[in-house]
Amino acid sequence: MTAGRAPGLWVRLWLYAAGLATGSAFCVLFTGEVSPDYGARFDPGSLAALSGYSAFWVMLGAAACALLAGSAGRARFLVAPPAAALYALVAAYGPPPLSPGGWEALLQEVRTDLYAAAGTMYTQPVPYDLSPGVLFAVVPMAMVVVSFAASATLYERSPVVSVATLGLTIGVISTVSFEDGVGPFFAAFLAGALGLLLASSGAGRGLLPLGAAAGAAVAALVLLLPRAPLAEYTVSSGAIDWTRIGAGDTSRLGVQADVGDYLTTGREAELLRIRSEEPLFWRGGTLDHFDGVRWSSTVRPGEDDGYEVAPGVQTRLVVQSVQVLNARTELVFGGYRVVKTSLPDGYVEQLPDGSWVASEPFEEGDYYRVLSAVPQPTAAQLATAGTDYPPYVREKFLQLPEDTPGVVGETARRIQRRYGPSNPYEAARAVERYLLYDGGFVYNLDVSYRRADRAIEEFLGDGREGFCTQFATSMALILREMGIPTRVVYGATTGERVGEDEYVVTGSNMHTWVEVFFPGVGWYPFDPTPGFGLPQAMEANAPRAPAGPAGSPIPENPALRPGNLSRSPEPSEAPLPGEPAGGERAGAAQKEAGGEGLPVWPLAVAGALSLLALPPLLKRALLARGRPAGLYRDLCGRLRDALPPGRGALADSPALTVEERLGLLSGALGLDERPFLEFARAYSEHLYAAGASRRRLHGAYRRALREYGRLPGWRRAFAALNPASLLLRARRGAGAGRASLAKRVGRAR
Repeated sequence: MTAGRAPGLWVRLWLYAAGLATGSAFCVLFTGEVSPDYGARFDPGSLAALSGYSAFWVMLGAAACALLAGSAGRARFLVAPPAAALYALVAAYGPPPLSPGGWEALLQEVRTDLYAAAGTMYTQPVPYDLSPGVLFAVVPMAMVVVSFAASATLYERSPVVSVATLGLTIGVISTVSFEDGVGPFFAAFLAGALGLLLASSGAGRGLLPLGAAAGAAVAALVLLLPRAPLAEYTVSSGAIDWTRIGAGDTSRLGVQADVGDYLTTGREAELLRIRSEEPLFWRGGTLDHFDGVRWSSTVRPGEDDGYEVAPGVQTRLVVQSVQVLNARTELVFGGYRVVKTSLPDGYVEQLPDGSWVASEPFEEGDYYRVLSAVPQPTAAQLATAGTDYPPYVREKFLQLPEDTPGVVGETARRIQRRYGPSNPYEAARAVERYLLYDGGFVYNLDVSYRRADRAIEEFLGDGREGFCTQFATSMALILREMGIPTRVVYGATTGERVGEDEYVVTGSNMHTWVEVFFPGVGWYPFDPTPGFGLPQAMEANAPRAPAGPAGSPIPENPALRPGNLSRSPEPSEAPLPGEPAGGERAGAAQKEAGGEGLPVWPLAVAGALSLLALPPLLKRALLARGRPAGLYRDLCGRLRDALPPGRGALADSPALTVEERLGLLSGALGLDERPFLEFARAYSEHLYAAGASRRRLHGAYRRALREYGRLPGWRRAFAALNPASLLLRARRGAGAGRASLAKRVGRAR
């Protein structure tokens, strides 16, 4: 598009096609159903009602109005905002009133609906049922984006900016909607964007038919490839989660963090290294309040959450040494229950639920020791504990949301009829057994319950697939329905054994389980997730019963049950050894413009060159500090990026060791594996041996780079420009942002 020349017809047509596709894509944020609470609130004259409550037609109209507003010449900035507000009003509430009193009533209604919409959009995941408030909030977003994109091409002569704006928007919609239904809109956008760039390049009309054909081919490929017979082997899911951009490399461990983030996107992140004479579950904190969507912690200093371990209950003392790796957290992790730490007084505080928190976050390299008293009640003590619960325990730990799905009560009654428990302990074991063995439930990390407010209903109903969050939530709610106090625990399983009495906890070990209150005993843990089980030291005198004839036993992970209880020391036999001040930090914290009429091709070229230069610059910046973990990631990234698209995933499994991963990647490229295996051994020694030589590590790294240099120049250039490893790394570290936000929201409550 040349300076001073008005955009041609083809430019406008392709621009409008891309804008309509992106604006219409906002319809996937709605379910296609009218909210039962707000269905009657739609005015018969509203666009929502006139379209048959179809979000697609409403959003298509919004995109068309936005394109008109963005094409209004010098008046576009004056026209666009009121056009968005007026269209949103008409879409949700019908024609505006003519009297001042009518406007006052309408604005009051809008304010009420927006307040309700804020709660809906915070507590419920996409898609939302159609309601006036949510529609009124979403429509202006779509119109602002589309009108800005139109203005950028038509008046700022920057089609690249238009394509980037629309593309980023449709990428966000795709992510938050779990890519459900957005495919056709993305295909239409892609065709329009390609046509727009070709038409605005000034290369001549001869390219327009070619552009149309290419756009049609791309659209067909986008729609058909995911459905091809070999799609699951050739097409991988998006590497960027747009909802989590801004997170760093460190995992943010918090009580109200989403465990699912660690189990999916952050499985390989090494979080903690723990030395312990007994393998235990590492308890971080508890969650006691369920609002129908998520658990939260209402623990406050000075409150009474019931005694953790009652006097007279035998305990086993276990000392643990904890080193923080790639994590940042205020939580003091330790085996149930921590009674003493090596951290100085005033630096840590014990909360009423038995968890400990520090006044400043622990970061990589920080170290502390804890003494845990693992309760050892007998099955007889638990079975005869009775139901004389203190009033504060009843009030707090029997809480259920008002809209608890009926399937929770139905499941509770089914379990009572099937197993006939005669006391709370038998009821807890019955619920645990039902979820583990007899109910037909399956552990599945890939399950996606798109409506969080209906996840438990689907899980206990026909879904019956999930991970620890669904299993622990279901057990806690079913027992509360039976009148038995419960809470959910946030923490980690034992981890991978890397040495004698030494374990490394990764993201794949993050876990939730359940604690049940027994009068005269205290809080006792249960784990209803198939494939998992409490370590033997935590249930020595009251073990979980194996599956009987009524259900098929599910093998438990043998790593969770090593060791035995050959002795039971008295408290005086296992004092916490003195440690230097644990509050010392081991390392420092790491903490386009253009006027109208300017030619667009220099901007396009500069933008393209910037995008090409960005991956190698970022890779170099991440390597600049020369830390061992950075060297390892750099080698893995170089090898992975040099492979053809899709092939790099062969080494993404969290079960691979350092040697296996580097060996697989170098072998796939036809390189000599020996230099890479030498580096892998040096890196492993650095991780698990405090005195390992960094000089040897850096020497092995240089030799591996020399072997990497044997690749053809074109392949190394492709690897340098390929951002795949950066995107993968961003995805793995992205859970920190959501966890931090969840904690801030919890504090605000």
